[in-house]
Amino acid sequence: MSVRDSLSLLQHKQFRIFLLARLISISGSAMAPVALAFSVLGFDSRPDSLAIVLASNTVPQLLLLLVGGVAADRFPRRRLIVLGNLLLAVTQSCVALLVASGSANTLRIALLSAVAGGASAMMQPAMNGVLPQTVDAARLHEANAVLRLPANVIKMVAPAVGGTLVALAGPQWTLAWDAASFALAAALCGLLSISGTVNSSTSVLRDFQEGWNEFTGRFWLWSYVLSGTVVVALWLGGYQLLGPVVIHERKLGAAVWGTVQGAFAVGLVAGGVVSLKWKPSRIMLVCVCADIPLALPLLALAAGAPLPVLAASAVLAGIGLDIAVVCWTTALQQQLPETLLGRVSSLSSLGELAAVPLGYLLVGVAATSLGTSDVLAVGAVVMTLATLVLLLVPGVRSMRRLSARESAAEDGATEGKALAPS
Repeated sequence: MSVRDSLSLLQHKQFRIFLLARLISISGSAMAPVALAFSVLGFDSRPDSLAIVLASNTVPQLLLLLVGGVAADRFPRRRLIVLGNLLLAVTQSCVALLVASGSANTLRIALLSAVAGGASAMMQPAMNGVLPQTVDAARLHEANAVLRLPANVIKMVAPAVGGTLVALAGPQWTLAWDAASFALAAALCGLLSISGTVNSSTSVLRDFQEGWNEFTGRFWLWSYVLSGTVVVALWLGGYQLLGPVVIHERKLGAAVWGTVQGAFAVGLVAGGVVSLKWKPSRIMLVCVCADIPLALPLLALAAGAPLPVLAASAVLAGIGLDIAVVCWTTALQQQLPETLLGRVSSLSSLGELAAVPLGYLLVGVAATSLGTSDVLAVGAVVMTLATLVLLLVPGVRSMRRLSARESAAEDGATEGKALAPS
């Protein structure tokens, strides 16, 4: 299927609205990490202070993701998405005001970051369950690629723009746009007319149990998530936390880090183009192999590589990550029942985020005591080993992407089960 055929998905109104809301929100979110990092480094240059802020965002996600997953399968997903975006708009507005007034400190920013993390946790499972309600199941791989490609174009440009804006005018303006983008996304998501069963006939505990059984019953799923527990923590600790620290120590400035972030987004865009053209049959095998280049930016940072080498490593990591995300998301959406997607995706997200707060803190403390280079190098090696071990999982090697015919048969079987007498 050609790129033009894939873009025919834009004829679906609900898909267009969802896509536009995502793009507006991402335009702010892609710039915000640069502004936040250099805001914190402006009043406290220690790596562990930035680690506290980043960990504060993740802890509430760990606590509330499962609740968000159950809510996504029990209540209207549109309402959860709108409320989540509005809360994020409020928290980012407060951060921008604190930075602009000069009254920001680690504790205040960390508290607001925690509120934002909680809002994301309640909203994200609902976001994960919306796409299958806007397009046919057989076109989910294309839809995921189309959804990510323009988003990655924005991610390519936004960090460099955000870094330049931080350098010229201060981080408060970048943070203010992030707040406005969430408010606009909330307004657009309010226009969605997505169908979906509101399931409130069973207890919350029963809903948790149902999702847990589905999750633990699929070895390919929980083994990938378990590997991700290690990989995501080391990637975020190495790249998102220590990346700005290394750039700051080398006195290269926010604009340079924004350029590296932009290079990473270039890779994401390239990966999105590949995903539009290439729909691999062995979807999980490709997903795992595509994760391997994530270690390259950490090695480049550890070696003190010049900007061109660092940018090139970020491009390769971005290509691999986008291919992996499209394959993983498609696998979840095709292999899992739609009525359980919110709960199982929340368990997946919870598993991958489980070690992130501890990872931030340990990486920050270790870098403060031992130096950034050794921590980055060790992190890159461990990430690679945690990824390669997944190639031993039979389900990862054998799983195939559903074709249009198989998808239709799967839908028919599911409908038959739903209509069968109990």
